[in-house]
Amino acid sequence: MSVPRTLVWTPAPTAELQRELHRAGGGPAALVPVASGTVLLPKRGSGYVAAERLAAQSRHAGGEAAFVRWNGQAEVWSDGDRVGYRGPARRLVGFLRWLRLKPVRGVLDLPEDVAEVRGLVDEGRADAWITNLPDQAALPINTVLPVVPVTQGGAPLA
Repeated sequence: MSVPRTLVWTPAPTAELQRELHRAGGGPAALVPVASGTVLLPKRGSGYVAAERLAAQSRHAGGEAAFVRWNGQAEVWSDGDRVGYRGPARRLVGFLRWLRLKPVRGVLDLPEDVAEVRGLVDEGRADAWITNLPDQAALPINTVLPVVPVTQGGAPLA
């Protein structure tokens, strides 16, 4: 997996997060309801700055949010206060952002159901939804921010 992937998690209910993102003009992204809250999956190829912005908008809706950006060799994560990384993560954030990062040791502790969604993203099972999202435009809320189960026919995660 060479294209960086991004995942944002918040304990906010999916409908509440969807309203907040729509009000703030956030997206495009797929929202996945999980037992611990909502996982937001930005369109593949979205940059680090866009991920930070979606995480900040998610924090506004849920009081907290964390994002993880990764590829096969590296990972960058943030919970809003702390930022950490493993591997050669500079390509995941760009040069100027890299100079500003002050990483901390450790890993981001995400709920188990969020790790399950990340596994589905790694398997490519979420790509049919994420890559077909439209670019930002004045589209209806359910088109810009679709709520989708990434299990695609399996039992729902929530």
